[in-house]
Amino acid sequence: MTESHFELSATHGVFLAIRIGGVVHAVPIRFVEEVLPALPVETIAQLPAFVRGVVFVRGHLIPVLDGAERLGLPPRPEWIEPHLLCLNIEGRLIGLEIDEAMDLIELPGEEQVSIPKLGGTASFLSAVIDHQGEIVRILNPEKLLRNDEVSRLSETISIQPE
Repeated sequence: MTESHFELSATHGVFLAIRIGGVVHAVPIRFVEEVLPALPVETIAQLPAFVRGVVFVRGHLIPVLDGAERLGLPPRPEWIEPHLLCLNIEGRLIGLEIDEAMDLIELPGEEQVSIPKLGGTASFLSAVIDHQGEIVRILNPEKLLRNDEVSRLSETISIQPE
């Protein structure tokens, strides 16, 4: 999927509000497969630092990304049990370790400010918006793994399409 297609489809609609590294993000609901409580993650040698390992969920071996590490945010405090946000990205399941899943929210596209308009480069985040007095960062799940990273992970842990 091209970035412009994501931008068009993500400018408004229903999102899952999540917290990663103490910061509120929103994920377009169309990517969300399910939210699970903390699961034991099996570490695998020679994976990038942002990949915590793998879990086996409903017949699928899926990589688990450390959301805070991947986004460059502070790690969650030890006392917070992480949740696993299972994302379906182009038919591949990816787990994203988050602090918490908060609620479904509807965000109007016309009030969002794109990351390029703020002077940044759209990557993991596509836009920000003020939602009920809190800045919410719109996460672009398709950018969590670059193509070369997907290829490397596929070779290492055999990521299976859903």
